[in-house]
Amino acid sequence: MPSSQKGTVEAPPKPERAEDGVQELPLTHARAQLTTLIEDARERDLVTALTVRGRRKICLVTPEFYEAAVRALGRQT
Repeated sequence: MPSSQKGTVEAPPKPERAEDGVQELPLTHARAQLTTLIEDARERDLVTALTVRGRRKICLVTPEFYEAAVRALGRQT
C-alpha cells in the first residue's frame, strides 16, 4: 500500500545539515517540529534556518547567540 493511502501517517521531514553546519528545514514543516528545533538550539547549540523554496528566510538561535552577534556587530538591541 502506498504511504499516501488512508491509515498511514508520514513522518515529518527531518532538518538537513548544510555544508556550513546549519540545519535547514522548509518553513511549511517547522510548526510541527518547533519544540524539537528549540531544543536543538538550546541543548545542542544548533542553528536552524527555515527555508522557503530552498532559500533561507529566518534562523532560530539562542538568545545568547543573538546577543553575542549584536555585540560583535556593535549594534543596540
